[in-house]
Amino acid sequence: MGIAENKKVIRDYFDALGKGDFPTALDYFAEDITWWVLPSSPLAGTYVGKNAVLDLFGKGTGLYDASVPLSPEVVGLVAEGDKVACELIIGGRTAKGQDYKNHYHFLFEVKGGKITGAKEYVDTLYAQRTLFS
Repeated sequence: MGIAENKKVIRDYFDALGKGDFPTALDYFAEDITWWVLPSSPLAGTYVGKNAVLDLFGKGTGLYDASVPLSPEVVGLVAEGDKVACELIIGGRTAKGQDYKNHYHFLFEVKGGKITGAKEYVDTLYAQRTLFS
């Protein structure tokens, strides 16, 4: 797949998440996906395999108000080879009823139309104060 197709995979992944279509979003993951979270995050670590990544996502579920869908907004995509950098803003509401709007940067690896790797960069201080405190 080329750069344009890899960027489309990432855009389609976040579009599916924004619609609450989790089965479609998860179909973009390779079975052996690796997801890395910054060391300063309470959810820090490297998660290997689709099930491990789903467990990571499950840990975050209770942090948000489920009645207010998260709204990912892709600000920009830059790609080279199998790598796609994605600037993103995610909005929603915390489980404590506070508005949430955080800035993210992901570096994805896409092969054969599937996301095989992700590095997640986020404003961890904001997340700590808004979600975890």
